[in-house]
Amino acid sequence: MPAAEVRSRSSSPYAVEQLAVSLNRSRLGVWWRWRTELILALVLLGCFVCGWWRVGSWLWPLIILGGVVLVLVLVPQSRRFLAGRFWALFARHRLQKSFWELRLHTRAGRLPLIPWISATPVGVRAWVLLRAGMTFEDFEDSASAFAVACGAHDCRVTASARRAWLLRIDIIRRDVLGPARVIRSPLAIIPAPGSAAAPVWPERPLPED
Repeated sequence: MPAAEVRSRSSSPYAVEQLAVSLNRSRLGVWWRWRTELILALVLLGCFVCGWWRVGSWLWPLIILGGVVLVLVLVPQSRRFLAGRFWALFARHRLQKSFWELRLHTRAGRLPLIPWISATPVGVRAWVLLRAGMTFEDFEDSASAFAVACGAHDCRVTASARRAWLLRIDIIRRDVLGPARVIRSPLAIIPAPGSAAAPVWPERPLPED
């Protein structure tokens, strides 16, 4: 390494911050961001190994796990649940990537935390904990970038009414009231007046003089 480069790094006022950034981008940080997928993989691997140890063959545990997955995919309720969880995990990774690319982190490289993310009827809702040095306005101005990163229709960033360090990000993937979905009124089945199917009401007799 050239001496000039070493001297420039040693004299940098942000040397500690650069070291913290490299630590936060380490393998431990990657494992933490992929914790749900790793836990699921460990559970499936543990079930497969346990079944292999009890049955004495790897074929039957594999067939049973494949059958369970097939049933979960075919049943509508479980399929919708799995699809919602998939898009929630996808949005979490894309939001964390957006935080880093948009520089929505501290000088030490610490990203805001996403302690909870869940599926909604229109997409995904994520709760975000801000760290010291972050403001709600920075995230509100980046709402369109969040929508692009998640491949969504729209994104809304809302601040908590009680706590300034808590905000909500709603990733809207579909519009339930859009033109593709028509909500028909029950009054539409009533025939129009004057049509052949319209009921004929008896005329009231006129009063005699």
